Amino acid sequence: MARIRFTRRPLGFSLIEMMVGIVIGMIAVLVIYQIFAAAEGIKRNTTGAGDAQQNGLLSSFMLSIELANESNGVAVAAKDLMTCPATLDPATSFRPIPILISDGGANSDQFTVFYSQSNSGIVLAPFTSPAASGDNYIVRSPMGFKSGDVVVAVSEGGSCAASQITTITAPDGDGKVTITPSVAAAFTLGSGAYLVNMGPNGGQQRVRYDVSNDVLRSTTLWDANGQAAAGPTPNPIASNVVMMKLQYGIVDAANVFSWVNATDPWSAPQVLAANTTTLRQIQSVRIGIVVRSEQYDKDLPLLPAPTWSLFCNPGPCLTGPLQTGFRYRTYETSVPLRNPVWNL
Repeated sequence: MARIRFTRRPLGFSLIEMMVGIVIGMIAVLVIYQIFAAAEGIKRNTTGAGDAQQNGLLSSFMLSIELANESNGVAVAAKDLMTCPATLDPATSFRPIPILISDGGANSDQFTVFYSQSNSGIVLAPFTSPAASGDNYIVRSPMGFKSGDVVVAVSEGGSCAASQITTITAPDGDGKVTITPSVAAAFTLGSGAYLVNMGPNGGQQRVRYDVSNDVLRSTTLWDANGQAAAGPTPNPIASNVVMMKLQYGIVDAANVFSWVNATDPWSAPQVLAANTTTLRQIQSVRIGIVVRSEQYDKDLPLLPAPTWSLFCNPGPCLTGPLQTGFRYRTYETSVPLRNPVWNL
């Protein structure tokens, strides 16, 4: 019988097959890497734009609320507070200026608002007995006082002094109370003087808003006695705010409305010293801010300076291009003012 021989074929991959497989794997890895890089770029773009939008919306919302609160609770006492001296510092002025804008030129502007958060409107209490310099205050108040309230004594000649109520007596049969101020007035208060109750300590607000090192900040300018705070510390509100600009909305004598920058004749010192006729022209304010993204992206190009319709026609507000690697957004809004001097 003839023998049948079986030959075994060699098993495994040849060198050529392995090289083809490696090439196909490298191509697949390269494609996956490109897809991942594109997806990561889209993610960075979306995250960066979302960060900028969140910062802008938060800043616009908070600033709009503060601008809308200006002069809240001050209208009743506006006539008497208008007689207070016109100082060059909003921290030492009690005049009912609804909003004070300080022009920053090529940099961000600043603005200061004045309002009260007391539960009742700011009320006036007439002095029933003259008070010499350093004396206690004897007044008759229809709304009442309590310890801790911040009060402003306004003399017949227009001098003003703020303090906090330390102690107060019970009203007598005529409704008179004797108030011991933490800082007594350094001038005489006659029978025609008034005591303005600004509400509980912390309820009255004189706050400045500015931008420093791309951070939006607020600074309380008054201390617990309603006087200028010594070395006030700014409080951060929102980060990555590049620029903030504001304008007054003015109605002139011819009843023509226009937006004006806080420069001559509407600079901060001029507005602080303005009379009632001039202050009545301030009807509204508008604000524009430029914000940037939080996350850095090295692939983003150098961007030109942003422009927006409110303040920068015909040119940009910011000088020079913006920093590379960030995304930017601009936000604009206008707020009608509750100006207390309109009715004076």
